[in-house]
Amino acid sequence: MSDLQCNQEREGDHPLIFARTMKALRDYCFPSSVHRSRISNHGDAAFRAFSDGPGHVETQPEFYFTRLMYTDTRGRGPRPGQAAPSTDFEHGHGLGDQLSWFLGAWMTDTWDADYQFMWGVQRLTNARMHMKPHPMRIMDPDLFKYPYVYAVEVGQMELKQEEAERLREYLLRGGFWHSDDFWELRQWGQFARQVKKIFPEREIVEIPLTHEIFHTFYDIDQVLQPPNDGLGRYYTYSGGRTRTWEQPDDRDPHVRGVFDDKGRLMILITYNADLGDAWEWMDDPDYPAKFTGYAYRLGMNAIIYAMTH
Repeated sequence: MSDLQCNQEREGDHPLIFARTMKALRDYCFPSSVHRSRISNHGDAAFRAFSDGPGHVETQPEFYFTRLMYTDTRGRGPRPGQAAPSTDFEHGHGLGDQLSWFLGAWMTDTWDADYQFMWGVQRLTNARMHMKPHPMRIMDPDLFKYPYVYAVEVGQMELKQEEAERLREYLLRGGFWHSDDFWELRQWGQFARQVKKIFPEREIVEIPLTHEIFHTFYDIDQVLQPPNDGLGRYYTYSGGRTRTWEQPDDRDPHVRGVFDDKGRLMILITYNADLGDAWEWMDDPDYPAKFTGYAYRLGMNAIIYAMTH
């Protein structure tokens, strides 16, 4: 475990935007006094943390937000012996999307989404986060040290057989994989084929709203569709009247999963939704707080589920 500390002073952020965004996110994540009382062990600390602004993690981190590095359908991805890209840049909205054209789809939303999400988790839960992005190759032997991995744009993923076998072992030994940000039936088919490489004997199923993943920390009673940043702005400008889906052949958001023999969720799939953009653009007043709040709540539920199951 690294003892790196958080360096999140946000020197370039406008304080009014910060305050407005934090208030909207806080109000959405703690919507009622009843709900706040149910999570009182966490809520009071979270509110104090919000008022303090970004801070430092001064103790051993207990959670790493590990982003999975993979090769995409165009052959872009990590090369043998090649070091992971620098994680030092933070304020570069959209920069990761540009780099993904050269380094692979796995880099979409880097690194702002990672920083923003980790910072929000720390503030809302008081969890001791490793406050640097943590990319990792599928074949890295250290993969098994981390119970949670996140992968983005998985509709472009192309697994080798050895990678599929590694992920199978990782998941059956207790690992948890959150797959996010892919749209339309073509991308769904590509991702489903990769899952079949990992688990040919298992099916992807819809997760009911009664499942623990919707209730481990926050109660979520509706599946929303966090849009990409462009559609999110249009949604705000239109007063919520414009679309949030990206492709017309499959418009509805889904939360699906793959379970082990004991009913433990191993793969969380947020399809036709872009939680990554909701995290990345959380400090943009033109991105709807409604979707940012949902993305944080579901993302944090996933982390706690992964750490406790």
